[in-house]
Amino acid sequence: MSARVDEVTTRSSRARRPFGKPCRSCGSTSTWVEWRREVDGSRPGGAGEWPYAVCQTCGHVAKGRLTQSRPPEQPAAATPSAEAAPSAEADTDDQVVAGDGRRGRPQRPKASDERVEELLQAAGYNRAITPEVLEAHRWFATHAGKPGLPRWKAAVALLNGAQGRGEVPHVREIYGEEKRRREAKRARAAAMRKQAGALADDHAEPAREHVARVWAETGAGPTWRELASALGVQGPLASAMIDMLHRRGVLASTKEPRSLAVTPDWTPTPS
Repeated sequence: MSARVDEVTTRSSRARRPFGKPCRSCGSTSTWVEWRREVDGSRPGGAGEWPYAVCQTCGHVAKGRLTQSRPPEQPAAATPSAEAAPSAEADTDDQVVAGDGRRGRPQRPKASDERVEELLQAAGYNRAITPEVLEAHRWFATHAGKPGLPRWKAAVALLNGAQGRGEVPHVREIYGEEKRRREAKRARAAAMRKQAGALADDHAEPAREHVARVWAETGAGPTWRELASALGVQGPLASAMIDMLHRRGVLASTKEPRSLAVTPDWTPTPS
């Protein structure tokens, strides 16, 4: 049974050195080899140093592999508790290693000229799109993902805002902008739910009275728009409020037209 190796705990005292190969995730050449000490929790005092390729641009990390380019400095019998360390020339895996030890995604294919041009046009690029422009924006377009998705929209917004600076934003900014937009969307949704809940509290009984009256007069229920208009609620909050009334059991409906009706077992919440 193979021994389980704990997470990296400390950095080695060895100085880092340039890796000499581009990052397979973002293509940056700012890659370094760092030696890190790993502790083997299954054996007392078991430890070893391993090389890691670290991208200073996107933060991706890849663990090195053992090679036979240098014989071990000490025989295994002399240090039974120490894990054999790889040589300084150990090769590193080009795939990213996740925090739980799983292999990450392989290198993503570069964006085609058509995809780069599509991104530039979506961002309102107002200069001539030359081969040099396409190549300068290729990695940015590669990380932008597919058109229409949140990451693509974040990349379009970044590229549009950077046109006056005359430089391509870093790919890290795409993920930062996507995260900022996602958090802002969640905050708006939370605020919408809070406002809809307050409106549902205020309009629960008037909504039931209006729906019951429409059923008595026409033999069918009102539409959501008609109910919201009768209650004086407009805009996106109208649908959110009626949805909240459904969740609280005040009203009920099906997919059939004008099926909005009151529920028989609802009781007002004591104030």
